[in-house]
Amino acid sequence: MTGPKLELNGFTIPWIPAVRPEDESNMYPYKKQTRNTRTLPVGWEFAAGRRAMHEETVFDEAVEIPLRDGVKEGTDRGEPKKIQCDIFRPVTETKIPAVLAMSPYGKNGHGFRIFDNIPFRLGLPESATSGLEKFEGPDPAEWCPRGYAVVNVDIRGSWDSEGDCYIEGAQMGLDGYDAVEFIAAQPWCNGAVSMCGNSWLATEQWATAIAQPPSLKCIAPWEAFTDKYRDLICRGGVPKISFASFVFNKTIRGRHRREDIGGALAQWPLFNGYWEDKVYDTSALTLPIYALASYSSGNHGSGTVRGWDRAASKDKWIRFHPTQEWFDLYTPRYVDDLQRFFDRYLKGIDNGWETTPKARISILTYGNRFEKGPIWDAPFADYPVPSTEYRKLYLQDSGKLASTAQADAASVAHHADSYQAQPSEFVLTFAEATTLVGHSKAELWMSCQDKDDLDVFVSIRKLSKSGEVLEHVNVPWAALPEGVNTQHDVPMAQTVKYTGPTGILRASHRAQDPDRSTAMIPFHPHDKEDKVPPGDIVKLEIALWPMGIHFDAGQKLLFRVQGFIDTSSDFPSHIDKGLDNLNVGRHTIHFGGQYDSAIIVPVVALPPAQ
Repeated sequence: MTGPKLELNGFTIPWIPAVRPEDESNMYPYKKQTRNTRTLPVGWEFAAGRRAMHEETVFDEAVEIPLRDGVKEGTDRGEPKKIQCDIFRPVTETKIPAVLAMSPYGKNGHGFRIFDNIPFRLGLPESATSGLEKFEGPDPAEWCPRGYAVVNVDIRGSWDSEGDCYIEGAQMGLDGYDAVEFIAAQPWCNGAVSMCGNSWLATEQWATAIAQPPSLKCIAPWEAFTDKYRDLICRGGVPKISFASFVFNKTIRGRHRREDIGGALAQWPLFNGYWEDKVYDTSALTLPIYALASYSSGNHGSGTVRGWDRAASKDKWIRFHPTQEWFDLYTPRYVDDLQRFFDRYLKGIDNGWETTPKARISILTYGNRFEKGPIWDAPFADYPVPSTEYRKLYLQDSGKLASTAQADAASVAHHADSYQAQPSEFVLTFAEATTLVGHSKAELWMSCQDKDDLDVFVSIRKLSKSGEVLEHVNVPWAALPEGVNTQHDVPMAQTVKYTGPTGILRASHRAQDPDRSTAMIPFHPHDKEDKVPPGDIVKLEIALWPMGIHFDAGQKLLFRVQGFIDTSSDFPSHIDKGLDNLNVGRHTIHFGGQYDSAIIVPVVALPPAQ
């Protein structure tokens, strides 16, 4: 058993002082907890307007979980280290399984509450949850009556848990192992443990499962990255400090030090051993997995698919939802669905879960309001869909896409250093109904006369038959206040709409590892730069994140190339208000003749209507 590391593969971890819990900005008022056990009666409310408890619930408050290392980091050394959790469990003599929610976002309602900063709380009124749930975690008021304990764990270094706060990595998995085994040994527990939640809470599941605690019987990583560098803060080799700074400065509280992930990226913009610690290799996992992905998240789509696809588990399922991850987490039909998974592997109930299709993929139709679409949970035998036809569409003159390349070489250019600049665009009109499901890829020959590097951002959009650019509304706004217009309300547009899949690549990071690349997903090591002399033409292969889009005959696919990320899609990309890239001047795309610039899209046949 090893203790925490202050170096990762030879790289000293950068630390900054944590924001103390008493700083109540952007959260509910902090209340220091003391060890206590009480029973919450039927009708008890955490706060006025919150969901009331509808069954008696035992609340074990501020329970300490011992960790394997014997000293504290930071200035406090020489004492055993413990982290804190709150445990909610039904009143019963029967031993029950536990579902862990582990993150630095606070427990017992005093943590980060970003819902309150988003218009109409993403369709989740305060009355939808009890307020006892961790941010992005399961609600005890929902799960305890279903026969489960919910354990909210404040990870190492967060809030009143001891130690320094690591921003994920292998230490997160080791601490997860200790938490799982501690909870499994409690007298009320049947020895079976799983985990639940979105984002950090889901990434924690991958890390903990890799550590292989014996009592972890299954996992449900709903929306999780598996490579912090490639999925989140340096996607395509383009640094994105703003999101990490927003999340960690606004949400994490602690009494010692916090790992400075933004400082690490500034110090090590290229991939190295420090970032390798934050890659989760799932290839040895054999436990049952129920993974969840979406199109709307700008953080989790590709990483979820990567983790699920590489896992060796034969009992694994993936679902793509058409909404927003927090909304989906509390949607009753999917709470019931998750319970069936947990019942099977935590309670041993033979409920036929194994007959669930391995891949259930929601496919977007882009109605102006949510109720006009999408196609929900289309069942497929696997993911990527085995029968996928990868169709190559070549860039042509006059902004066209076609199934054949044009004979003569040509080019088109766009300014890449201004949000006001018009992108380069290419359009295909579908002659027949077509469904695209999976990863797509751009293969572009590009140059720049004004700079020795290019940050290239590509996207696929859907157009109506008349050429209108369409958007998908992520949340069903059935209960919106009168007069709210989801198409034109600007704050709403920043949080609830999805435009289409995107891809990013810095040209100097274009090198690939052929042993780790696939036909549709090039693997870029990002460990060195290969600058592009001004005017030189180089080929860039850029993977776009997964999509599921249906086009009727006459509708159009728009392929866009530009010098910045499209910020009109889902939270949290709207945090990025500056041009967070190195672009200067104009980028030129070369096509036709010897330049076979194209995009490759995944065409599938829709399964019969259920």
